[in-house]
Amino acid sequence: MRELHQPRGRRDQGLILLEGTHLVQECRRWGLQPELLVATPDWFADHPALAGAWPQQPVTAELLRAMASTETPDGVLALVASAALPSAPPLPQPASSGLWLALDRLQDPGNLGTILRTSLASGVGGLWLGGGADPWQPKVLRASAGASLQLPLRRQEELASVVQAAVAVGWQVLAAVREGGEPYWAVDWRPASLLLLGNEGAGLAPELLALPEVRRVSIPHDERVESLNVAVAGGVLLLERWRQVTADRGESSGAGLGR
Repeated sequence: MRELHQPRGRRDQGLILLEGTHLVQECRRWGLQPELLVATPDWFADHPALAGAWPQQPVTAELLRAMASTETPDGVLALVASAALPSAPPLPQPASSGLWLALDRLQDPGNLGTILRTSLASGVGGLWLGGGADPWQPKVLRASAGASLQLPLRRQEELASVVQAAVAVGWQVLAAVREGGEPYWAVDWRPASLLLLGNEGAGLAPELLALPEVRRVSIPHDERVESLNVAVAGGVLLLERWRQVTADRGESSGAGLGR
């Protein structure tokens, strides 16, 4: 279990570690079958319907703390096979539509988890991850609030091929930059699109921005702040796309704020 805290352990075992009742609830909600549910007897007694008929292993609270990555786990861990989770295709496909993301070397697990959560909320089709934080590490899973379990993801170290494939199948490619791009509200986000978001410190790699098909998009803001956090910027862009799409359909813009 502790080996699953690290990328190598997850690769070697083909498993990811989910921590906490909320992520177990998301497994039930989306029809994922854990390989094993590990919890304290008190947790099993309090959640008989949630535990259901999944394979179970009761452990002491002390042993559970030794297995978990958090200091105060809420009583349950679950093992899920990596192969059971949705996967993005190797490259953009002609039949795809909507908005997809390519994330260039995002390092902070909180940023990645927040972007995944916002992506699910705004109808993103899937993501290609060019290096950076592992989407299956416990911090990302917690920050995504379960979105990692539902979004098609793929590690793709070389993102230029993703951009070129998107262009080849007729997608527009948009790159978020700090300044000098089109105002985000002036962009038509409704066609099939690929949005590039860059590293927290360095931004997008120069070779991606140099591709002639890439359109730069910026979020105008007060000059007293040099740049926006990448997760905040991603949320602004993704929800503008959602606003345009739902306005076309005459739908409500959303369900409100959550935890």
